[in-house]
Amino acid sequence: MGVYLFTVKNAPAVMNGAVPKLIEIGPYVFREDIRKKVLSTNEHDDSVTYKKFTEQSFEQERSGHLTLDDNVTIINPPLLVLSQITSVVEQLVVVGCLDKIFSPTYRELFMTTTIRSLMFEGFEFAKYSSDVGYACEVVRQQVIEKTKKMKNIQRIYSKEYPEMVEALRFSFLGFKTENPDGIYTLNRGIDNISKLGSIMQWNNSRYLPFWGTSQSINNNTCQLVEGGDSTIYPPHASKDKSFLIFSTDICRRVEVFYTSTETYKNIEGYRFEPKADTFWSKLSNVKEDCFCTGRTLNANGLPDCYLNGIIDVYDCFGAPLLLSFPHFLHADESYIKGVQGVTSPEKEKHGIYLVIEPNTGTPLQGRKRVQLNVVLRNIEYVSFTKKLLPTVLPVIWIEECADLTDDLVDMLNNKFFNVVKIANGVKYGLIAVCSLSLLVVAGILIRKKVISLRK
Repeated sequence: MGVYLFTVKNAPAVMNGAVPKLIEIGPYVFREDIRKKVLSTNEHDDSVTYKKFTEQSFEQERSGHLTLDDNVTIINPPLLVLSQITSVVEQLVVVGCLDKIFSPTYRELFMTTTIRSLMFEGFEFAKYSSDVGYACEVVRQQVIEKTKKMKNIQRIYSKEYPEMVEALRFSFLGFKTENPDGIYTLNRGIDNISKLGSIMQWNNSRYLPFWGTSQSINNNTCQLVEGGDSTIYPPHASKDKSFLIFSTDICRRVEVFYTSTETYKNIEGYRFEPKADTFWSKLSNVKEDCFCTGRTLNANGLPDCYLNGIIDVYDCFGAPLLLSFPHFLHADESYIKGVQGVTSPEKEKHGIYLVIEPNTGTPLQGRKRVQLNVVLRNIEYVSFTKKLLPTVLPVIWIEECADLTDDLVDMLNNKFFNVVKIANGVKYGLIAVCSLSLLVVAGILIRKKVISLRK
């Protein structure tokens, strides 16, 4: 897993209305181990139910000169979130209690911290203290409540009073190690091999609570849980058949289509990619409008669908965040023009793809890449936002890579291709033997016929 961050070079100037100047640093490479704990199997509907856990460890050698102790200057996510999701009255009160809720290091809109802290260790805020005061303790409790659904914020409970939240901790990846990635129910493919790996339920439901609006004519289009979990696929892939991949990281499915045939370690595979309009909010197909929730206010402080290439994932993350492909690939060009230092996107570097061995459905290679962005805007009653230039600011993008290892390639060759070669050899050998036998029999019959004619 490669992590890339956009460090802000001119943070003080941005606070005074300048265009953000960014430098991309990365990749910080991590190994991600996935473990599935089976909870139950069901013979009746041919399913298996499990929890998926992930654990990340830093790969220093693959990261080169980059280390976890490197400093980066980025937006302060919790502070930005609190300033944007609270009401006017709450904003005034929160701003008045900043010195009680945040430590001096994390009291500014842009913060400088280490990669280690940002990714895993996190930083604490909304800490309980006897000198917080009654008014700010009420605000602290409001902050705890407002951040309840945020994926990246962990709750630290008091040892003395187990029910009491003593502090909150923010990190980009720390929460993943401690929490399972939901409860999956997948089809085992025993009764019908074409359904192998298809998700039947997630968190005991066929539908997602994150999408849909009262204006959408078919919310099921966005809410339905379907597709695979990106680790297993059914055999017999074809060029005219697409795949649906369900990702809890973005709380939705992505459809990928055949684009080309490639060779990976001497094995022929089919390459599948999503269409350019995957993250487009305003589509010509009206039923897809259910992805436009309007929960994250735009640069003018209004609920709206964003321009092509960005979707609002507020309900997925529990925070006003925007999702796109890295470097705004397939997005409206105004986004990349709104900042300085972000290079033009390249499909091979910033896109999503999957390569599958078509006969067995074995994933040979895959890349999943997404970018998280925030909205910088002037919020009337939050003084430190007064001079901000309205823009969409990229914060981080993550690339998850999967490549079939040599030992698994050998296993695939031994258990499938070599067997097929032997079977084909036997088949053609039998055809040759049968053909030879037919020729011999025909020769004997012709000889007998010739001899009888001579007599």
